[in-house]
Formats: sequence, C-alpha cells, structure tokens
Amino acid sequence: MYWLINKRGHDSKMTNSKTEVILALDVESRAKAENILEKTGDDLHWVKIGLQTYLRDGDSFLKDVSASGKSIFLDLKLHDIPNTMTKAIESLSSLPIKMLTLHSTAGPEALAKCAQVAKEFLPNTHLLAVTVLTSMNQANLNAIGVNIDISKQVDNLAKMSIESGINGIVSSPLELVRLRPQLPSKTIFVTPGIRPIGSSSGDQKRIMTPKQAANSGANFLVIGRPILEAVEPKKTLIEIQTELNL
Repeated sequence: MYWLINKRGHDSKMTNSKTEVILALDVESRAKAENILEKTGDDLHWVKIGLQTYLRDGDSFLKDVSASGKSIFLDLKLHDIPNTMTKAIESLSSLPIKMLTLHSTAGPEALAKCAQVAKEFLPNTHLLAVTVLTSMNQANLNAIGVNIDISKQVDNLAKMSIESGINGIVSSPLELVRLRPQLPSKTIFVTPGIRPIGSSSGDQKRIMTPKQAANSGANFLVIGRPILEAVEPKKTLIEIQTELNL
C-alpha cells in the first residue's frame, strides 16, 4: 500500500495507487512555458518548476501556474549548511508548492532540521530527498571520490533521509524495486529518468519506460523532453497516461 498526493494536493491512502505524470517545465522562456501549459490543458495535473525556470520567472509565474489548477513540484535541490537550508524553507512559506527537493548529501542534521521547520512554514508541502542524480553513473560517482557501488550509495542516502523525517525520495527508476521494501510504505517515490518507448535517452543514464517505473512502485513520474519536444504535447501526455492506466 502506497501513499499518493492526488492532483488537488491532498494526501490519500490508496490500496491501488495511481501513478501521476509531472511535466518538467524546463524551457528557455516563460512564453514557451506558458505555451506548453496551454497546449497540454487540463489533462496536465502536475508541473515541476526547476532552478532555471524559478530563477528566471520568479514567484509570480509559480503562483500563476498554481492558479491555473496545477500542483507545483518545486525542484530547487537545496544543499547548504543547516541554517541556510532552514531559512530557505522559511522564505518559501508564501508559495503554493506541494513538493520541494533537498539534496540528501546535505546530511542528517540538515535534513532533520528542514523537516522540522517545514512542519511550521510549509505544512502542506512534502519534502523530497535527491539521492544520486540520474545523470550520474558509477564512473561519474567515482570521479567525485565516492568509491562505493552506486546502488549502495542510493540505499544509504535514501534510508538516512527517511530516518531524518523527509517524506519521499527522488531516485532513478532502477532503484525502485530495491528501495520500496526497505522504506516505510508511506514513502513517496518521485522518479525522473523516464523515457517512453522510442524516445531518446538524452543525458539520462538510468532510465525506464513509464509503465515499467509505475510497476516498480513510482508514485510520480517526472517527464520533460518527450512531452516538451513532441509535435503534439497533449497527445503525447495522454498516451503516457493511457499506458499507465492499462
């Protein structure tokens, strides 16, 4: 039994969880972002706003997207000393965000303090820990001085994050089967590195199709380029949603 945040942003306990699509709105301009949102329409329930878009378009864009009926996943990947991270969370308290990312490598002290501060300043927001970026493979990990197996690193960071009070995990789909049994059933899994059959893998190293990831236990699938670069974004989104519901 998994926990899922529904498209209205409320917690709902489900015996047969539905996997939601989050559109990664990582585009070159606000105008292009607004165009994509118009094209996908009401079939799109969740939007990921990352660092590029947030720094360029600010709070006003985020509020406009929320006002249009979308739930917001703010993917800032906060990573700093504990005091700076908690102050950053306080500064986001006026924004209508449903999920927010932190880097798990900030450590247990920072994560625990963030979880505590979020209860007061972001009570309707779920904190998600980023373990190992999906653009990383074993060679990349070794290059930065982490010489344990990438799977072990993901496991260690995920367990530490949940034990520190974080609500969910962002990790590649290939870790889902292994992590699901290790973590509490209420843990939220948000999964990037999703590529529909026939799509280019781009810079993602650890990928799966939407259906494979859903079957592995993902609550949310973060999908960007396959929808953003489609000739008909709405059609592509609906095809993915249909595949998930088969």
